[in-house]
Amino acid sequence: MANYNPQDSIDTAYTFIQNKRASGHKFGSTPVYNITKDDLRALMNMSNKYGIPFEWMINLIRHETATTFNPAVTNYIGATGLIQFLKSTAQGLGTTTDDLRKMTFQQQLVYVDNFLAKNLKRHLTPEGKIPKDFTQGDLFMTIFYPAAVRKPDLVFPASVPQYNPGVYKPKDYADKALRAAVFPISIFPYSYADFISKFGEFWNKTPRKVKIGGLIFGVLLIGVASWVIYRTLKNKPIIPKFKKK
Repeated sequence: MANYNPQDSIDTAYTFIQNKRASGHKFGSTPVYNITKDDLRALMNMSNKYGIPFEWMINLIRHETATTFNPAVTNYIGATGLIQFLKSTAQGLGTTTDDLRKMTFQQQLVYVDNFLAKNLKRHLTPEGKIPKDFTQGDLFMTIFYPAAVRKPDLVFPASVPQYNPGVYKPKDYADKALRAAVFPISIFPYSYADFISKFGEFWNKTPRKVKIGGLIFGVLLIGVASWVIYRTLKNKPIIPKFKKK
């Protein structure tokens, strides 16, 4: 099993985005967002909530925002933001594309989270995580064409390739989206089953210092609770009084 440190992925994404910003990259008049590592940690927390690899979410947002990672980016049909919310989608989430354009990265993540919760619901395991047969293409389809999630052989209606040349099936879309991926599939696998096989479950992806800290806290908490219960049963004060010599 390969070593995995979430901080390395955050650092890689941060460097990639800041380099794009320094190069002056824009989509139309929209520049690359001045992202922070706190923004990326917020994205990782949201991704982990569903068991979605952070690297997949970075690849998704890179593609959807034309490599700007900017919550204000808007395409020619008016779709806006990190996952290109349509006006109708924004309204369904209780907001508008105008309001979404004014949000910070982390503020808009709330709506990305709400969108995923709604559109992934029927695919998640009882634990609320993506299943092992989920792929990076399925994540792209959750945004682009929800009816195609977990249906890799589905053939799109003629209107899809008409506006997206060469895109006839979900894999065609994924191949196109991953051509300039921040995290290529040669390193971070396409399927979730392969991702787990290579890097392990998300507990194993937690940095060692966080694991140890969590275990120590848990042991201390159990110890304190045991002490309180013992003193209570013995009708003794929880904090003993010491006699002065």
